[in-house]
Amino acid sequence: MNPALRTLLLLVTGFAASGCSTLRDAPPVDEPVQGPVPAVIDPALERRDIVRPEIDTEDWEVGAFAGALSVEDFGAEAIYGLRLAYHATEDIYLEGRYAASSIRDTSFRRIGAPIFDTEKEDLTAYDLSIGVMVLPGEVFLGTRWARTSGVYMNFGVGRVEFADRDSISYAFGFGLKVLPTDWLSLRLEARDNIFESDLLGENEWKHNFEINLGFGAYF
Repeated sequence: MNPALRTLLLLVTGFAASGCSTLRDAPPVDEPVQGPVPAVIDPALERRDIVRPEIDTEDWEVGAFAGALSVEDFGAEAIYGLRLAYHATEDIYLEGRYAASSIRDTSFRRIGAPIFDTEKEDLTAYDLSIGVMVLPGEVFLGTRWARTSGVYMNFGVGRVEFADRDSISYAFGFGLKVLPTDWLSLRLEARDNIFESDLLGENEWKHNFEINLGFGAYF
């Protein structure tokens, strides 16, 4: 055999034997690594307890409110009343409302044109409305106080008695409800109370804006 060819064969054989020995001595690829694995991220977060009250399982809610009513042509006066609501679901409710106020014609009397027989006339209103919770969520005060809340809208139909006149009325409103506990509710509400009036000589639909703050209890 050619000496150069013999030398080449010997080198190839030597390399092959060395490679097999290396593969035989190497640990298996899927053999688990011994020892603890260092954590990439240490989730050492301080957890805080949040109590989230839900609406009580009772369906009825009774409440009271007080605020200000601006009667078109006569200015703003105090208003107060009572509410009784039936919650058909967590987001839909029916509500009956009674409200009372006293309206003054002081500005007309100053120019010698009184509208009422006396300076003050009582206004009472009754209506039945349907309300929908449109933005349920939570309200936060600080880092540890979170309570269930929601923004709602309502529409109502009723009657208004004012200055010896009785008129059908419509009401559109929206507000914010917060539940400090599972049986108590706090409400801030704005409404537009619409009814007909001819006190100034022409029968017109009047927009009478109201804002009130109230509370309620579930039972």
